[in-house]
Amino acid sequence: MEWRPHTNGFQSKWKMTMARCLVTGHKGYIGSRLFKRLKEMGHEVMGIDQKTDPSHDIIVDLAEGGDGKFHPHYYNFQPEYIFHLACWPRIGYSLEKPVETMQNNVLAGSILLNFAKKCGSVKRVIYSSSSSVVGNGAGPTNPYALQKYATELEMNIYAGVFDLDTVSLRYFNVYSEDQSATGPYATVVAHWLYSLEHGIEPYITGDGEQRRDMVHVDDVVSANIFAMEHDDAFNGAVFDIGTGDNVSLNELKDLVLEHHPDLNFNYVAPRPGEVASTTADVEPLQELGWSAEISIQQGMRSCFSS
Repeated sequence: MEWRPHTNGFQSKWKMTMARCLVTGHKGYIGSRLFKRLKEMGHEVMGIDQKTDPSHDIIVDLAEGGDGKFHPHYYNFQPEYIFHLACWPRIGYSLEKPVETMQNNVLAGSILLNFAKKCGSVKRVIYSSSSSVVGNGAGPTNPYALQKYATELEMNIYAGVFDLDTVSLRYFNVYSEDQSATGPYATVVAHWLYSLEHGIEPYITGDGEQRRDMVHVDDVVSANIFAMEHDDAFNGAVFDIGTGDNVSLNELKDLVLEHHPDLNFNYVAPRPGEVASTTADVEPLQELGWSAEISIQQGMRSCFSS
């Protein structure tokens, strides 16, 4: 990657005293990058993920009375900051298995917040939410979005009732050059990269005029770091994580064609219920000192120039 951590005022705070950080979902697409970045910064980091040890997944082992039973070493670790990224993020999967995804995506958050309250060392919980919460502007339109929204609300309640500082970050369309086309966060960029690698004709759903706020994964990681290092309490606030701009799929296609002019795109039937346009409201977080730095032109060049 040609980009480095932010060079605005936010970077100077990267010299903060070493902190103990707990990252759920630390083996995932975003969580693994955040975990690595925190370690590089000198923080002491512990992770929880089904991919590492299912017995330590935060929803697997429930004690009597519905209380989350964390392994003692999580309490002994005494985390100061908790990053909650673990979830089952596919909308389609939430439609197929609404109960199972509710357990993983909502109950897990409840257990984690209860742990944070009981632990006594936690200064802030940083929750990874999703722009799907907004839907078409009228709120959640599928179980996954509803589950994310429910946890946002619970984060806010814990901030108000238990004086546990929390903040929710709503990610828009996260992408990078190494994003898996089969992973739960796969964007159209990941699918096009897969098509190029395997000699398959890439496709665009509908007429390609649907617009998306594309945010590079490196910016998403930096937003999490900023949320940890910000001095003032967030008190359950929710922030959009994006660029504040959007591009159509046709415009993205044109950026790809700059590097692969002979590539042919196939237009297929639109997906039912697809949102026409998404744009992050970035002003609230910009006022606090954070903004995305990787433009869509830079990001697409990194993805498709080689």
